Amino acid sequence: MVAGTVSLIALSAVLTVYTATARHSKLQLQSAHLHQQVGSILHLIGRDLRRAGYWHFDATQQSPAQNPFQIGQNQVRSGAFAHEHADSCILLAYDLDADGLVGIGQCRNGRCPPGSDEDNVEQFGFRLRNTMLQSRYGGTDLYCDAGYWQALNDPDIEITRLSFTLHTHCLNLQQTDDSCRDSLPRLIQRVARIDIAARIRNHPETELRLDHWIAIRNDQLLEGQQ
Repeated sequence: MVAGTVSLIALSAVLTVYTATARHSKLQLQSAHLHQQVGSILHLIGRDLRRAGYWHFDATQQSPAQNPFQIGQNQVRSGAFAHEHADSCILLAYDLDADGLVGIGQCRNGRCPPGSDEDNVEQFGFRLRNTMLQSRYGGTDLYCDAGYWQALNDPDIEITRLSFTLHTHCLNLQQTDDSCRDSLPRLIQRVARIDIAARIRNHPETELRLDHWIAIRNDQLLEGQQ
């Protein structure tokens, strides 16, 4: 009886250690999965943001200020899907196929607006919606609540925070020692800050939060208004 009691105690201790080790290993694997997923998402967003505003054009025939990827709804801007946090969406465009035209995927009534075509999609976006981080892959309008979007994160991971902040610096190209004016040509330089937090669904202790900065390589040239 004494030997049996000792054996039960030893077995209980082994099971306790095994259970704790298994739980710790599971949390470690979940944490690694979370880091990998968020890191991959930031890499994807950063790759597109760096290219935002790129335009393949003939400098002998066109002015950089006519860049269709830098004006109107195609310029880099933040927003939000309905009922989500402010600035939890970012929109951008760039000349993916280097043909000088904005690919919008499909034109209404078979007529594309000037400077655009429908051979590919070159209007992109990332947004938060119901704890899912989504990327835009099509649609007729470049807005946070329009078009077609797909989730980037796995169902077992929820994005608890997503914020895009654009920081700009303006250079007066005509009077370099003076501040920018609408009447003078100027160059807009931009940097985007991404604040993202995520966790394993139903496991708040696994939350990960990262602060990432992306320099947008293609500056925006604005001509002076007469």
